[in-house]
Amino acid sequence: MNNTLVFDIGKTHIKSILFNFDGKIILEYNNNQKFIKKFNKIKIIEIDKIFQLIIKKIKIISKKFKINKIIFTAHASTFVLNLNDNKNIYLPVIDYENTFDKKFEKNYLKYQKCKFSETLTPNLPRGLVISKAIFYNINKMKKKFYKIQNIIFYPQYFAWKLTGVKASEITYLGCHSDLWSFKKKKFSTFVYKNNLEKKIPKIYKSWKKLGFPKKEILNKTNLNDNCSIYCGGHDSSLAHYLYEKKYKKSFTLISTGTWIVIFNKSMNSKFFDEKKKIFAKLSVSGKKLPVLRFMGGREYSNIVKKHKNKIKSKSTIENFLKNKIFVVPSFGEDNPFNNLKGKIINQKKINSFEEYSNLASLYVALITDYCLEQIKSKNSIIIDGGFIKNTLFLKYLSALRYKQNIFLNKDSHGTAVGAFLLCNKKSKYKLNLTKVRKSKIEVINEYKKQWLNLI
Repeated sequence: MNNTLVFDIGKTHIKSILFNFDGKIILEYNNNQKFIKKFNKIKIIEIDKIFQLIIKKIKIISKKFKINKIIFTAHASTFVLNLNDNKNIYLPVIDYENTFDKKFEKNYLKYQKCKFSETLTPNLPRGLVISKAIFYNINKMKKKFYKIQNIIFYPQYFAWKLTGVKASEITYLGCHSDLWSFKKKKFSTFVYKNNLEKKIPKIYKSWKKLGFPKKEILNKTNLNDNCSIYCGGHDSSLAHYLYEKKYKKSFTLISTGTWIVIFNKSMNSKFFDEKKKIFAKLSVSGKKLPVLRFMGGREYSNIVKKHKNKIKSKSTIENFLKNKIFVVPSFGEDNPFNNLKGKIINQKKINSFEEYSNLASLYVALITDYCLEQIKSKNSIIIDGGFIKNTLFLKYLSALRYKQNIFLNKDSHGTAVGAFLLCNKKSKYKLNLTKVRKSKIEVINEYKKQWLNLI
């Protein structure tokens, strides 16, 4: 047997998925991400508790199956500042949804933020840019910042905890971090200005085998001592790797979940735009990936939560158009309409959960369509993640993108499969895509026109 355990650490869920060599899922656990709290007015991630969960899952799974490989993938903008490796002392890990005070934000933007042309990282809110959160700690510790031994990124932190081997990796380092110069293909001016280059561990490929579990890990779990631990990487870049490896043709990827992340590798670099938030991430091979994203899953939930009535009522786009019912962005953070505050126009005319769900699906489809226009998508579209189960979203998007073919990856584990393939490149895993039936909705273009006029 050759089994690979993937830990997919997201903003909403922490998934533990065991694959066999053919890429078939043998076992899966899905835990809510509940390890966030306030500490000294800062929103932090309780990484020790996440690591305890990881150890617990390894122990449970290895009782039933042999684990040959382990790899981690995680959401962006999270890192650990180690003060003492041996004693496990580190600074509080800032959650990227933490809000910094205005004075600090202004100071960061004026003196520390790199130019967009250098890092292809726009100015993003809260802690979504890694350099901002690092600078917060530099500013707070002042002259004592030299005591920081190293900066370890999220996926590599857990790999280090298992193996004792420190590493960095390009998809994470180049994901709206402001730490990587796309021009020079090395650390950014922010890194050198703050003397951080020696604090960032050696950069390895995401598929690099870092080592084997430490003795203390073997004692806590039922792992075999020759289980290989891999470097890992950023979640959406690993999702992209799956289709890059298995689809072969030109495509636009819509990876869905808390975030809807849209990649179009075919977009010309001249269309990168800081104001429109069209920026770049890095593929596992270190190539630029044009990307635009918004918190689609979060926005959908926030709209649906507004439902209070239990009355059944008619729920159609024709009804929304007739009654001038529109959702104006945004109900989440960081999207192309960042300066707008979300509201539902003529909300009093909505009477049921069914209507809210329908309206939210239509809204997310409209934002997705807008992003596809901005990122110059004309090739085939592939959708994976949670929204493949939302039939209304798919129907509306198909009508809006009628000239493009849309495919679904129905197993909804694109990120985890991408991570699996990184350390099983000879696997015979076959991509099984389903073509979405084209939808014609007569009024959708009129609805879209009126919606665009509102924003």
